[in-house]
Amino acid sequence: MIVGLKNAILHILDINSGVGVFSDEMLDISDAQINTFITTHIEKLYESAALRKADFKETSGFKAKIEQYNNGDISFTDLSKNAAERLYDAISSSEEPKACDLIAVEFVSNDSRIFGLLKCDNKTGFTHAVVQNEGKVRNNIINHYAILPSLTNKLSECAFIDLDTKKIEYLGKNSKIDGETVDIIAELLLECEYEISPRESANTVTRIAKKVALENGADQLETRARIKEYVTESIEEENYEYIDTHKVADKVFEGMPSVRDEFVEKMEKAGVPEKVEVNKYITKKMTENIKLTTNTGVELSFPPEHYKNPEFMELITNEDGTISIKINNITELTNR
Repeated sequence: MIVGLKNAILHILDINSGVGVFSDEMLDISDAQINTFITTHIEKLYESAALRKADFKETSGFKAKIEQYNNGDISFTDLSKNAAERLYDAISSSEEPKACDLIAVEFVSNDSRIFGLLKCDNKTGFTHAVVQNEGKVRNNIINHYAILPSLTNKLSECAFIDLDTKKIEYLGKNSKIDGETVDIIAELLLECEYEISPRESANTVTRIAKKVALENGADQLETRARIKEYVTESIEEENYEYIDTHKVADKVFEGMPSVRDEFVEKMEKAGVPEKVEVNKYITKKMTENIKLTTNTGVELSFPPEHYKNPEFMELITNEDGTISIKINNITELTNR
């Protein structure tokens, strides 16, 4: 993706000292280092499968601020300060408050105007300090308590709001406030209602399928292989914008209607949508190799379609109850 950065501002939420330093001036995005830092973090997050889709509640105070910004009633700085103040108050109320910086941005991607919030948790690290005493220089090592995440790290909390449609994609973490579990970004800052992310959906489909198979005496490995077979077939047919979870149910639990219905019911209760968006992560996750570890320490990794295919491998139950695995048609072994 190409990010056209228009505005950016940094606010310091030093929860530990009880000080919030809200900037009146924007960052100089013409500075190559600043621009690279911000755009790199946006690019790592903006199309991530971990992002949840959400919609503002009608009563959302932050939605009202977005509308004021669109109407020209408040500035970008005002909008960003409102977000910073909301986040500062929410974090201060949590049972384990941690200092962070908030970078508010406005950028254009695929002709969409996006307002973004990047929560940068402060890291503790060591750096050098130059001390001068009586004309002499001493280089020292000190602890620094407010180091920003590096470019190789992925931020764990963020939000992206389409300024025209007001659609939200965000990434948040749960915190404890007055004994209650709260998603601070969604519930207290944005005040929105959200769906589980495509990544969560994909993981949940596989997890529930294996659990239902186990509880009903079905083969968990065969269940995993059938999920992979459905996804692979969909890709081959060039119909891979989404995974239809009802078709997954039909494929995985073919001939077991009651088990199939139980699987569908559990997915609905878990909040998995009937159609899960597909991207590179989802495709990789749902078609990755099956990995087995035996009690003797042997580890096996193989494509799901090889399971129970005698051309490639056989699982043999011996008379004493032990299991033997026979691998067939090997022409070459590579030592890794």
